[in-house]
Amino acid sequence: MAFEGNNAAKKENPRKRRIDEIKKADYSKRKLGLFNKVTELSILCKAKTALIVRSSNNELDACGYPDCDAVVQQFLTGKVITEDYDKKKKEEVVEIQRLEYETIVDKLMELKEEEKNLEAINDEAEKSGYGIPDWWNGSIDDMSLESLQEFKNSLETLKLNLRLNLDAKKLM
Repeated sequence: MAFEGNNAAKKENPRKRRIDEIKKADYSKRKLGLFNKVTELSILCKAKTALIVRSSNNELDACGYPDCDAVVQQFLTGKVITEDYDKKKKEEVVEIQRLEYETIVDKLMELKEEEKNLEAINDEAEKSGYGIPDWWNGSIDDMSLESLQEFKNSLETLKLNLRLNLDAKKLM
């Protein structure tokens, strides 16, 4: 093989990117990538960070850890505000959980009251002899042939009524 002069000058470096190969990335993808890096850096280095980006149409987007506003206020005033912010967040969570707890306790008290009322109604019905028998819970072992026929008819009537109610609700 013959040496043909300065061949290295004519070859392009395959590792070098050509300028025309670099494509402009979508703004939202770049912004999301920057925000992810800022958050990762903050968590890994235990640093407080804030990033404010202006888009081409002059909209501002901000990202910060633990809170962008608190980090900017600390930078501008020199006062540590993140502790107050964290405390407020914790207080809000506690307040929400307290309200949920009170709601659950109120519902539980209502259910217990309804249960007592139902027991009183059942007791009164049993004492007066006007209680509605639960025919579906009775044993069929001791039933006569006539009773079994009535039981079967009652179950079929119940099934029919349930289907009619279901169909009526579907139409609504």
